[in-house]
Amino acid sequence: MAAPISTLSSAHLSSLSSDNHHPKITNNAKPCVVRCVNGSLLHCCIESIELQEEKYAEKYEKMKEVRCLISEPMEPLERLELIDAVQRLGLRYQFEIEIKNAIQDVVNQTNDQDASFHHDLHSAALRFRILRQTGYHVPQEIFDIFKDKNGHFKADLCEDVKGMLSLYEASFLGLEDENTMDDAKVFATKHLKDLHEAKLNSLMARKVNRALDMPLHWRLNRVEARWFIDTYREERNKNPLLLEFAKLDFNMVQSIHQKELSKLAGWDVNEIDKLPDNTIKTCLLGLFNTTNEIGYRILREKGFNIIPYLSKMWANLCKAYCKEARWFHSGYKPTLKEYIDNAVVSISAPLGLFTAYFSTTENISKEALDYICNLPSIMHCSAMILRLTNDLGTSSDELARGDNVKSLQCYMNDTGASEEVACAYINGLVHLTWKKLNKDMFRDYPFEEPFISACPNLGRTAQCFYQYGDGHGVPQYRTKDHIISLLVEPVPLD
Repeated sequence: MAAPISTLSSAHLSSLSSDNHHPKITNNAKPCVVRCVNGSLLHCCIESIELQEEKYAEKYEKMKEVRCLISEPMEPLERLELIDAVQRLGLRYQFEIEIKNAIQDVVNQTNDQDASFHHDLHSAALRFRILRQTGYHVPQEIFDIFKDKNGHFKADLCEDVKGMLSLYEASFLGLEDENTMDDAKVFATKHLKDLHEAKLNSLMARKVNRALDMPLHWRLNRVEARWFIDTYREERNKNPLLLEFAKLDFNMVQSIHQKELSKLAGWDVNEIDKLPDNTIKTCLLGLFNTTNEIGYRILREKGFNIIPYLSKMWANLCKAYCKEARWFHSGYKPTLKEYIDNAVVSISAPLGLFTAYFSTTENISKEALDYICNLPSIMHCSAMILRLTNDLGTSSDELARGDNVKSLQCYMNDTGASEEVACAYINGLVHLTWKKLNKDMFRDYPFEEPFISACPNLGRTAQCFYQYGDGHGVPQYRTKDHIISLLVEPVPLD
């Protein structure tokens, strides 16, 4: 097997915080060719075909003039819609300072009782969503104006499809015990589902269907960017310069990911026959060497010895694996609580997020490492979402293969519930965990970006892979389509 893990860790795990993965213009990236065997994505390799980045480079630099767009004088709603478009096009990292200043301008120009946002559902919901996802704690009470005297959302709101769609997306930024946001989610979901596509233009129908398929807040940024580039070109009020820049940027970032994939391709399943019979010892030795290689690199580049922490995280993961093995071989059926307490570790999220921290953070601190090793809520929630969505998507296939019971079976054993009821309960836990994670994003931490965003991004990765089943172990056409659109096929340039 050609490439050690140590050469992959930073590149691979930086995808957890992809908004901060900045492209650098070079002229030697090579596109990935996906090869499928028996309908399954088996192997990716890099063909020696030069991407024509030199053709893009000069134009790409010139396109950065769109930076001034966000700073131009405009009405608050127009500014928020531009910010939303920039973010959904995958360009947030290009305009971090401009977006931050623009949002502060919106905060300064408006308030929660501002008339321009007070009676228009789309405006109020968009402002709520953009400000909350940026870290401003906008109160849920801003939506009270849209309720009737009985405290229910007004029935005539369902005629405003754009407003309902914005309310739906905003509702997923709700926190625990925010009843208004819970009601908004139920209300908007029901009425959007009741809409007949015949009453909508094709563009709005696609937006509604996509939102109901998965809310924007749960979507992977790169997956959303690829879809939104095609959608934005059909918008009546689109900015052509911004659209062209988004296409170029997507292709440039794609070339970075293709180079990372070339390293991953060094781990070839066809090389398995070359391993000795004593595979476990080989794996342990490889893990030991890899851990030390990573530790040496981090010490050399960042001046901090992370080997004791990395060893501890690996030990915790192995202990969790051993506990699951003991349960399996003894026939023990854990309660749901016992299962989750162990499973948030065995899913490997703590180890993955820990690696993301020291790989993407320039100033590593002992305080942050100690905090991370204690699995704070922001990481626990991320691990929960990964574990539960994995269970919802894979438990049936894994049980058929003789694997351990998962959260669904634990709940069924605890309560005597049917599988359908158990699925609904676990799905409810996913929604609840996202609310907790939303709240955690407002807290202060001894670490900062890009690691903070890596936590919800891991949850988004899980939602993407397991929404329609086992997108990792048994990848179906949706997973393949995502991979091809993100890693193989560049966006066509007009």
